[in-house]
Amino acid sequence: MSSASLDGNEVTKGMRKIQSMLRKFVEEETEFTPRKDGKKVAVHIRCFIVQVGQIDTLKEEFTCDAVVEAFWEEPQLNGATAEDIHWDDQWDPRIVFFNAVSVDRLEKQRVFFKGSSGQPWVRLTMHMKGTFKVAMQLFNFPFDHQELKIELMSDWSDKHMILCPYLDEKDAISTSTFTGGDEWYLHAHMMTCQGKTETEITGPDTIFPTYDVIINVTRRWTYYFWNIFVIMFLILLLTFSSFALDTGALESRLDVTLTLLLTSVAFKLVLAQRLPTISYLTLLDIYILAVLTVQGLIVILHTTMSVITNKNVASLFNIVSSVVLGVMVVLCHVALVIYIATVKRHPGEQSTA
Repeated sequence: MSSASLDGNEVTKGMRKIQSMLRKFVEEETEFTPRKDGKKVAVHIRCFIVQVGQIDTLKEEFTCDAVVEAFWEEPQLNGATAEDIHWDDQWDPRIVFFNAVSVDRLEKQRVFFKGSSGQPWVRLTMHMKGTFKVAMQLFNFPFDHQELKIELMSDWSDKHMILCPYLDEKDAISTSTFTGGDEWYLHAHMMTCQGKTETEITGPDTIFPTYDVIINVTRRWTYYFWNIFVIMFLILLLTFSSFALDTGALESRLDVTLTLLLTSVAFKLVLAQRLPTISYLTLLDIYILAVLTVQGLIVILHTTMSVITNKNVASLFNIVSSVVLGVMVVLCHVALVIYIATVKRHPGEQSTA
C-alpha cells in the first residue's frame, strides 16, 4: 500500500474521531440545562503558560503546563455566600482542550467573587499539563517560525455561550522554564484567537465556540547551518575539483563526482528522518536537491566531454562549462542568503506551497 493511501486513511480516521466527539457533545447537551435566564453567556479566558516542554517536529506535538482561567457573570448567585454554593448544581462552561493528545494532569477549582460594580462572578481555574497536537508549517525549515496552539472548545453551542479574552489581566508566559531552549527560541508574547467550529465537520445547526491560545517559537537554525548547509556546500565545492582532472580521464572524473553525489543522497535520507511526512519541500530539501542537480549536471558534462576528440576543444569546453556552472552556483547562493534574511526579518510569514 502506498504512503499516500496510508496518509489518506489516517486523515479519514481523524475526521471520523472529531465527528464522533462533536456528535457526543450534541447528544450530551440534553443532559445539561442552559442558564435559567436564557441569556447567552460570555466566558472570558485568561491563560498563564507555566512551562513549555519539548517540541517534537517529527510528531508535530509539544508538551505544555498551563493554567487557564475562565470568568463569567453569574446573576443567580446574587446575594449568595461562598458557603451556600454547591458547584455541582451550578452552570458549567464545559470547556475542553480540543487538541490535547494526552492529559497528564487536570485540576479544576471554582471561586465566587464580586465584580467591580458588585455583580457576582465565577472564576474557573484549570491547571492542565499534557501533550498537544499542532500542524507545523515547515516550508522555511530550519529557519521556520511556529505557532503552537492550545485549542479550547466548549460543548455548549454558540447559541448558549461565547469564548472571549479576559481584558482585565493579560495572558502571561514563563520563558525561564522552557526546556527546549537548545533547539527553539520561545517568544515572550502570546496571541489569542476567537472562533467557531467549521460547519463542514459539525453541520450548520451545531456550531461550537473555540478559543486558541497561541505560543510563538522560532527554531534555532545554527545546528542545521553548520552540520548540513556548510557540509553540503563543501561537498559541492569538492565536486567542482573534478574539472581539474585531465579531460580524457572520464573514469577518474566520474569516480570523484559519483562518490560525492552518493554522499549528498545520504544526507538527504538522514534529513528525511527528522521531518514529518509532508507534501511539500522544505527550504533545506530544496537546497540539497539543488546540490544533487548540480552534481548530476557535472556528471553529464564530464560524459559529454569524453566524446570530444579534439583536446583543445575539450579543454575549452571544460573551462567554459565549469565557469558558467560556477557562476550559476554563486548566484543561487546569493539568492538563498537574501531569502533567508527576508525570512528572519519577517518570521511570521510562512509559505506552504
